Amino acid sequence: MVEKLRAPRARKRTAAVAAVAAVGALASFGTAHADEPQGGVTPYIIGGSPADQTYSFMTSLQYERDGNPDSHRCGGALISPEWVVTAAHCVTQDSPDGKPVVLDPAMFHVRIGSTDRTTGGSVAKIQEIVVHPDYQAFPDRSEGNDIALMRLDAPSDQEPVRMATELTEPGTDVRQIGWGYIANEDKGDPSKLPTQLQQLDTTVIPPTTPKCVADAGDDAWGIRGGDVCTDNPEGVRGPCGGDSGSPLLTREEDGWELAGLDSRGVGSVCGESPDIYTGVGHFRGWIDGVIA
Repeated sequence: MVEKLRAPRARKRTAAVAAVAAVGALASFGTAHADEPQGGVTPYIIGGSPADQTYSFMTSLQYERDGNPDSHRCGGALISPEWVVTAAHCVTQDSPDGKPVVLDPAMFHVRIGSTDRTTGGSVAKIQEIVVHPDYQAFPDRSEGNDIALMRLDAPSDQEPVRMATELTEPGTDVRQIGWGYIANEDKGDPSKLPTQLQQLDTTVIPPTTPKCVADAGDDAWGIRGGDVCTDNPEGVRGPCGGDSGSPLLTREEDGWELAGLDSRGVGSVCGESPDIYTGVGHFRGWIDGVIA
């Protein structure tokens, strides 16, 4: 599974870090919060709790790994009947020059609208992957623009989530959800990923907050333009490997709104530093242009 990009933790994105079979060859996933140690991605929520409701738009991006045809790689969000948005590092492979290699859509499928990533909801195949043109896939640094769109092979019968139209302001209460690891010691062992969706409430903090910019003076995984930084409650809670691509939500009177997508952790240990989310509102124009 791709692990979420986390600074020193894996100093890379953990987004799809493990090797994956694709078109007769092994393709390793990027680093971030994906569930595989390929880069620095580590996806999961440390210190969260089981989801208290069903999120119709919540998506588990899955592929075959170690004999499991439905291994969880990343999260995502259904934004229209035919499109799911996720982190770019979840569907690309790193390269020394930063030019991302988009993985074969045929290697993935998604489960949408269930709090259990192994059953329920709806299952669909991926027909097309569109990565943001400014995304760069470095193994040891993030330059932001960590967003991609996946077109389903048929319209989903689940209810899409409404998207933000602008970058979420500091001080806003938000909810993180995902199937990432729930303990740092479990990282790298996909059998330890929770089957039950986890959630955690926190707050958006100013992008200039020192701990959002760098960890121990290293800004490799710090915030970039178009990103949102979320606080880590009590200094020990937050997303981890497997949570990459998962939604950051704001509560609206008539439901939830998608504010961001989990990209990476600033520090190397899940929960001990803020998390960086790609701001959906900032990229709304690009998203609308692709799915129109």
